[in-house]
Amino acid sequence: MDVPDTTLATFPADDHVFAAFVRQAYLALDGPGRRDPAALEASLRRWHTHAVVRERHSLASFGEPTWYVYRDGHPGVRVDEVWWQAADAPTVEFGADGVFTFADDAVCALVGLQPGGLVGRHWTDLVPASARGDDGAWIWEQLDRAGWVQSVFDLPLVTGVRVIEYRTERIGEGQFRSHWRELATVAAEDSPEALSA
Repeated sequence: MDVPDTTLATFPADDHVFAAFVRQAYLALDGPGRRDPAALEASLRRWHTHAVVRERHSLASFGEPTWYVYRDGHPGVRVDEVWWQAADAPTVEFGADGVFTFADDAVCALVGLQPGGLVGRHWTDLVPASARGDDGAWIWEQLDRAGWVQSVFDLPLVTGVRVIEYRTERIGEGQFRSHWRELATVAAEDSPEALSA
């Protein structure tokens, strides 16, 4: 197993999918990139348009390189731990191939589609164009290991970016159910990283 030579402290600390993605992105950097927080930040922004990487001062880390990696651009505090258990939580289902097999009207509205418009589409249709070639292996690894994952994705809009939190669990062999909610929508003028759909 390849181990980063820099300590990567990720926030929110309980987003294990994001932590796995950060690790993968760091290890994919070339030699000089592994010494430059901006290189990691640029790589992370393919998926998380507000990601920020800051280097901890060497005195504070006793000479060991440490980078703080913020998924949302700042440390986050989770206030609602069980939102996905609500009866009206927007819900989708998909297979191991990543194609949606069910999407309720609330999920379709959340992503700007007509009722039923998500069924038959692949999950990569909803991520930034720069991330569509990635396989999302870190997400599937976390799902295989724990049986569930919780993280966020950035939905590109013509007018900005909508940050959607998801909680996904395995419901059968090769079948998954996910509950979604909007965390924020950032207008293009407020986000230089905003992508167009």
